[in-house]
Amino acid sequence: RLDTTISASSKQDSGEGSRLFKVMAKSFSKRWQSGEITNFQYLMHLNTLAGRGYSDLTQYPVFPWVLADYESDNLDLSNPQSFRKLDKPMGCQTEGGEEEFRKRYESWDDPDVPKFHYGSHYSSAGIVLFYLLRLPPFSMENQKLQGGQFDHADRLFNSVKDTWTSAAGKSNTSDVKELIPEFYYLPEFLENRFNLDLGEKQSGEKVGDVVLPPWAKGSTREFIRKHREALESDYVSENLHHWIDLIFGYKQRGKAAEDAVNVFYHYTYEGNVDIDAVSDPTMKASILAQINHFGQTPKQLFQKAHPQRRTDRKIPPHPLRYSTYLTHQEIRKTASSVSQIVTYNDKILIAASNSLLKPVAYSEYISWGFPDRSLRILTYDQDRLQSTHENLHGGSQIQCTGVSHDGNILTTGGDDGVVAVWRFVKDGIRRLLRMEKALCAHTAKITCIYVSQPYSLIVSGSDDCSVILWDLTGLVFVKQLPRFPASVSALHVNNLNGEILTGAGVLFAVWSVNGDCLAVVNTSQLPSDLILSVASTTHSDWQDTNWYVTGHQSGAVKVWKMVHCTSDEAANNKNKSPTTTYGGPGLDVQTLEYRLILQKVLKSHKHPVTALCIPPDLKQLLSGDANGHLFSWSLKDDSFKGS
Repeated sequence: RLDTTISASSKQDSGEGSRLFKVMAKSFSKRWQSGEITNFQYLMHLNTLAGRGYSDLTQYPVFPWVLADYESDNLDLSNPQSFRKLDKPMGCQTEGGEEEFRKRYESWDDPDVPKFHYGSHYSSAGIVLFYLLRLPPFSMENQKLQGGQFDHADRLFNSVKDTWTSAAGKSNTSDVKELIPEFYYLPEFLENRFNLDLGEKQSGEKVGDVVLPPWAKGSTREFIRKHREALESDYVSENLHHWIDLIFGYKQRGKAAEDAVNVFYHYTYEGNVDIDAVSDPTMKASILAQINHFGQTPKQLFQKAHPQRRTDRKIPPHPLRYSTYLTHQEIRKTASSVSQIVTYNDKILIAASNSLLKPVAYSEYISWGFPDRSLRILTYDQDRLQSTHENLHGGSQIQCTGVSHDGNILTTGGDDGVVAVWRFVKDGIRRLLRMEKALCAHTAKITCIYVSQPYSLIVSGSDDCSVILWDLTGLVFVKQLPRFPASVSALHVNNLNGEILTGAGVLFAVWSVNGDCLAVVNTSQLPSDLILSVASTTHSDWQDTNWYVTGHQSGAVKVWKMVHCTSDEAANNKNKSPTTTYGGPGLDVQTLEYRLILQKVLKSHKHPVTALCIPPDLKQLLSGDANGHLFSWSLKDDSFKGS
């Protein structure tokens, strides 16, 4: 497969494809410059356009080191000294390194091999496996690469600081590796969760989790959060175009690459070798091995200097951050309880009890709870019946439903404890529900279901006090969360960061997509003030993601902020917060990494709050109650700005 990839890419792109390609690159570039997409998103787009992706270890997405400070207790993102030199390749982060590579280039004298600064590369299959060592299936691939066992413990990915020191040319001129995208979103790859035997270093120290910088406070999540914050910081936004010039742009080749000390071995460049023209099979195999194992330079996307990003973009104030200043108005009153709120094309749509709005266009809704135990699809505007589906749970009544983002998969939970997964199919003009699988593990009626297509996850809660995670693709059991002290009354999955929110009795908890409990709080001293609805923000996958809202039986809407237990906020709040220990195997609140701190109680609803929604545009918080009142909470004037 590699053979054809190389020979195909060495031939000129077709005119049509090339034009489309340039239009796309230009469009992404403009959106990035104006601040419409994040630095992370833009780098992902560039990698994709350059033919790099997760399915090929030899052309894996390449991301930059952005920090140079791996020693401070607190990371200062306002100090330029905290950052790496983005206008220079990894080999030139020190003056000594730059001088050494220049000398090597000048003194190179081989008529058959063109001059180069670096014999190794910043991205290769070996580098990807080096970083992903602790994560199956990459751990097995890593062993294969090393002849069936892990490399010597001292040569493994042990410490972020040591890896930076080596790659920044401070001790090793053959190492100029950049990073992979996981450094900005995946804490799990830094932990030895599977207890792999990675050996002992010469010092006698056993290799386990990756050693993190002091500013990460011993937490892989905090490392990823702060590292991502650094990637999106003003300094990186103002200088990232220089790095793009080196990796994807005009400094990748020719005189500009020479001046920038950025020339790699000639086989790493696209189009530099026509593999079909090599007749000697040994030579051909050796060239392919070189390309396969020693790195490939991405496709060149830009021939001219890349424009700088504007950093003056105005971000709307977060309504939950300034919840003290929120004022409410009633924007709708309906006859039935509000069970769901969706914003779509600047419209606010609501569903009544025993109803669920159907994506993608939300022109229809799903309804259940009828005496004949049927499930019906009706139009949103006129309540016109579109189809009726009977006996979905035999003689049992449907209690709740969930639907996938694309509107094709429906999940139903019955009082028989079964979670049934259905697919909408067309039979001529009739619309049918085809059963994909009945998921059985709960022992009492299902109380809530949430389907997250981006994370391929179904989450179900039950009267048996359990929450179970199921895989949406394979339709198999993944994990059961520790048993709750009460029936599960609210569930939500954040489709941007994968966090799972659960409400059971008065207990509110936040979980990672892998089912690790991040924080838990007893939301009320009144056991009867049940949590009926939960929500979190989806405006950004890195900024202000730690805000949550719970809706209660008493009509209260509570705003929560999640902070790391080592933070000043957590310390100041320790004595004020009514947290309790959490009943469950090994889940004691003292051992959790984060704390949920109550920021504000919004009191205006006179009835139980049954639905919540924080639209991505951050203009308001929407809450609906059991008596059909829909409230909008927003920041009306500028009084919050002083805070």
